[in-house]
This record gives sequence, structure tokens and C-alpha cells, in this order.
Amino acid sequence: MTFLAPGLLWGLLALIPIAAVFFLKVRSRRKQTNAFFLWQKVFEEKKSSALFRRLRDLFSLSLMLIAAAAIVFAMSRPRVDDDDGRDLLVVVDISASMSAGPVDERGIDLAREEAEGIVTALNGTRRMALASFADELDFVSHLSDSPRDLLQSVRSLDTRDVPVSESARRTLNQYASGDEGGGNCRVILLTDGHGGLEGLNENIEVMRLGEPMENAGLVEADFGWIPGKVNTAGFFYRIASSFAETKQAELELRNAETGGIARLLPVALEPGLTEPRVLEVGEAEPGKWIVSLNIADDFPKDNEIEMILPEQKKIPVRVSAKQSYFFQCCIEAFDMAGGFLTQSSESAELMLGQGAPDGEEPALVFGPDGESPFWTSLGDPVEVLAARVIVEGHPILKHLDLEGFRFVGARAITPPAGAIILAKSESGVPLIYKSSQEGRTAIVVNLDPTLGDFFLSPWFPVLVHDAARHLKSREGDWKAVYPTGTVVQIPDGGTLTKPSGDVVEGGAAQLDERGLFSLSLSGQTTVFGASLLHPGESLLDDSGPEDSAEDVASGNPPALWLLIIALIIIAVESSLYHRRKLG
Repeated sequence: MTFLAPGLLWGLLALIPIAAVFFLKVRSRRKQTNAFFLWQKVFEEKKSSALFRRLRDLFSLSLMLIAAAAIVFAMSRPRVDDDDGRDLLVVVDISASMSAGPVDERGIDLAREEAEGIVTALNGTRRMALASFADELDFVSHLSDSPRDLLQSVRSLDTRDVPVSESARRTLNQYASGDEGGGNCRVILLTDGHGGLEGLNENIEVMRLGEPMENAGLVEADFGWIPGKVNTAGFFYRIASSFAETKQAELELRNAETGGIARLLPVALEPGLTEPRVLEVGEAEPGKWIVSLNIADDFPKDNEIEMILPEQKKIPVRVSAKQSYFFQCCIEAFDMAGGFLTQSSESAELMLGQGAPDGEEPALVFGPDGESPFWTSLGDPVEVLAARVIVEGHPILKHLDLEGFRFVGARAITPPAGAIILAKSESGVPLIYKSSQEGRTAIVVNLDPTLGDFFLSPWFPVLVHDAARHLKSREGDWKAVYPTGTVVQIPDGGTLTKPSGDVVEGGAAQLDERGLFSLSLSGQTTVFGASLLHPGESLLDDSGPEDSAEDVASGNPPALWLLIIALIIIAVESSLYHRRKLG
């Protein structure tokens, strides 16, 4: 044990005068009396109890010396030797799994209790900072030696419905390694040890709280229309279980708007991750759906998902080409297979054709010919030996393999100003580009599809599909449900309303709540769900990092206990003294 104020130990010298007071003898004053025989009996009784009185006085002396010594030691502010005295950074895991378990026994409850004990033990000997840890590392309180402020910060902590993110773990590792200025602090992570804690820096002391729990939950999910099957949707799911034995449960899929149960499926839950499965739902209605895993476990939050089955909005396509047969067959194939393209000549929203595009709809044009605002000049055919991608990852090209393309019939072409060149030949001839002219957008593919058997190539429908989605801004269709913690991009002019009612306008937004989100854009509303869907938050077993925290002072400091001992002794001695005086 060491002392922060060792100079005050000189106060132990006060024990000498205290002891001296007890050994001082008070000389009795002589008085004359006429009845000595009456006092003789008193003197005899006093003589017989002299030994008891001396023992009683020594006991009182010992109590007072102990009380005085305790006060002096308390004033010198002792601390344990195994604590190195560095400032502390206490990081509390507030991810979703920390809310698992019964009230007052949840991970967050145990973490708050442990953090409060550490704050109480500070006793002004050092400073402490407090941070929360889930999707990001957020400082709740910077370095402070004020117990009041730190305790308020600890009590304000609560869990969030998000998992631990890679970026949060990376930031914590950087801080623990000293890259962010935290090299002089002890970094102590209070956590249940589940999810996203792989690869922690060796300087981070992990203090695991609580015991493994029995839980099962949905960790992957999606709901959408099955191509090729009319009005048939497929629910994709995967379940994780931390039960030690196989458990029986029920998977319930119901339409939240009608209340009807579409599927009630018994499932056997093996320990760990189950195999992913797809559950088909015939005659499915678009709208809000709820899936529930009916099982009694320690974490109900991952047992239910709210999601949206979107409407099947088909894009009417008009074909404009001299040889339109293969174009029409392509659109009909998409339509019959449950795709989003359908052929229409009256209410078309997209033109697919060959030559110079007519009409006012967005257009996908093969084999440019004649005059058009989408090219300024058109020359003779050129030979293309190889195609080179200019815009990597563009939605039109991301599923294409241009090495398998034969740009037969390509011509020397000059796109208008502002056109986005997506692919060029080895000689610099534009092969695929996008241009907007006179309020209309077109994608031009510089090849003749009637040559080189391009209509028979598998890349023909792929290119039609991806170009149509891009021209109608459908490549970003929202999923039925996302994992919480996902960051989505809100289009310009759009607003995202969270389940809590909070509104985010434009830019990036995090899905940090469970429930249904609503996106409003150009007078249209798109709804989608968010749920935990993370194995690390559902597998509440004994996996994860081991407890590596070294001893850290917690609870009331030794000085407080010494003062309490001194007060108790003084109270006891006062009571004994009072009884002696009053008999």
C-alpha cells in the first residue's frame, strides 16, 4: 500500500499525548471526616476492583489510539500497490446484446454498476474518461476527477439497437495504441463479449460481464417477388441459436394489414447458425409483413421483424426498330418471368430500339444511325479489337463482361458535349455512353445488334435490364428489411422518417432503430424495415474475447472505510464512558 499524502503520517505522533493523558494520575484532595468507618468499606471495594479498572482503562486507551491512527491514515490517502495510478478510459459496450437478460441483470446494468464502482474508487487520485461503444466510439465524458459529473455520465448510458461496427472497433484500437492520444491511459472495455469484438488491440483490457444466455434470433432476412412465378413472394431467412441443445420453435409469417397468417412453420434450431432457407408465399399482397420466431429466450428483440413487400411496378417499354422481333422477345421474357419490364406502345415510359431515337421517353439505343441530338457526327464503320471501361462500377456496366462483347457494326461517332463515356475502343471510339439532351436521356450502344449474333448473346438481356433500371432510377430499389446500423444514401430532395419520428433530410443516414422507415421523394413514399439481423448480437454464448482486465480499484476508497472505522470506535467508546459515569 502507498500513500498520496505521506507527510500527514507524522500525525501518528499525536498518539503519544493521547496515551499520556490516560496515564496521568490525579492527586486526590484531603478532606476531614467525622465518620471514617463509613468510608472504610468504600476503600476496600475500590481496592478489590483496581485491576478491572486498569484493564478497562487500557481497553479504552486502545480504542482511542486505533481511532486516532485510522483518522491519520485516512488523511494520508492510501491506495493499493497493484494500481499503477494512470488515468482511465472506461469504454462501455452499448450494442443491442447488452440489453439481453432480465432487468437489473442485463449487460448494461452490470456495466453501469461496475463503472460507478470505478468512479467511486477514484477518490481524486486520478482522472477518468467515459466512452460508449457500438456503431461508433463516442466520448460521454472527457478526462475528469469529478465523481459527481462522472456518475451522471455513467447513469446516462443506455443501449442502442445497433451492433458493434468495424469503424468503432478500429477507432478504439487506434486510441489504445496511442495513435489518437490515448497512450497514457488504461483502456478498460466493459462488455458482454458478443459481436464485433474480434481483433481488439492488446492494450485494451476486456472486462466481461454477465453469463452466457440461451437465445435464438433471426440474423438474415429478405422478402421479395420470385422471378418467373406470378404473385409469388419468397421470404429468405436464417436463424442463430445459442441454446446448448436442439430447440423446437415456430416461424410465423403474417400480413400485418390483414392480420392473416400466411405461413406457420415448425423449425428445429441446432446450436449455432442454421442453414439459410427460402419460404414461398403464394398470392402474396404488397404491404407490411411481420415475421416472428416463437420461442422463449433471453433476448426477445431479435425474434420479430417488420418488413415491406413492395408493389410490382413494371416499366412499360416501347420498341422502335426495323427488326423489332428480338427486342420484343426480350421484353416479353422479362414480363413473363415476373420482371419489371412490360411491352406497351401507348403509355410507354422507356424506348428500346435501333437507329435514331424518337419520342420523348428515356431511350436505350443500339446501332446509332441518321441524325439525332444524341450524337454530333456519325462516320463509317470501325473495327473494335478490345473495349476499355472508362467508368468503373457504373450501374450499367457492373454486371457486364466487356471482354465477351463483339462490337460488330460500331461506327466512328462523336457524342454531344457533356456526355458520359462509359466504354471506349482501343482507338478511342466511344462504345457505350450516356447523354441528356433537350430534357431527354439516352444510353447509346455503338454496335449493330443484327450483326455478330448479339441478339443471341446472354449479355443482350443483361444490358437491357441494367440500362432500363438506370434510366428509370430503379437500380436503387429499397430492400424489404435492412440490418440496423446500415448507412443508406438519401437522394437529393428526399427526407427519411425514422420509427421514432425523427426526420433526416438528404445525405447519408444510419438505420439506428428497429421498425419501419419512410422515405419521401418527389411526392412518392417508400417504406422499408430495419431489424437487428446480426449473428454477434444473437449468439449469446461464451464465444468472444476472454476477460483480460487487470486489477482496478472499485468501490469506496480505503480512506472512507478508515474514517467509518474511526467513527464507530469513537461512538462505542463514548457509549462505554457514558455508562461508566452514570452507572
